[in-house]
Amino acid sequence: MNDRPDLPPLLKYGNAAVKLLNRLGVPAGPPRILTVRGRISGQPRSTPVSIVTLEGARYVVAGQRMEWVKNVRAAGEGEIQRGRRRESVTFTELPEEQRGPVLRAYWHQHSQGRKVAARIFEAGENAGPDDFAAAAPRCAVFQLATIELDR
Repeated sequence: MNDRPDLPPLLKYGNAAVKLLNRLGVPAGPPRILTVRGRISGQPRSTPVSIVTLEGARYVVAGQRMEWVKNVRAAGEGEIQRGRRRESVTFTELPEEQRGPVLRAYWHQHSQGRKVAARIFEAGENAGPDDFAAAAPRCAVFQLATIELDR
């Protein structure tokens, strides 16, 4: 049985293009590149993510069954990249009861990713902001915090 959500077939090509452009130092739209150590291999794993900003805090959201979510849970920290700018961050997973407002904010802030997110969140094809908020039990929401380096 495949435990991964049903994603659009062209998504992997779009993600690869976004990652390549970012490696070349060219930001490609709003997505950032999240890089985290693989929980099994220990090798860096990267995927495009969209940052949600709510009340001054930053978040990333995804379906519970995404592989990168499992890696973030295991690693607890990673890197966010946009073009040539890199930032080391920690990830704190929000409990289910706190996810709704962030998921609603995702719907408002990332219209370009709504259809794919609705599939991943299992929210329905014509999902609105309240449908995204109701998907909290099927989603992972991580708050980002910059790792301050001693200088």
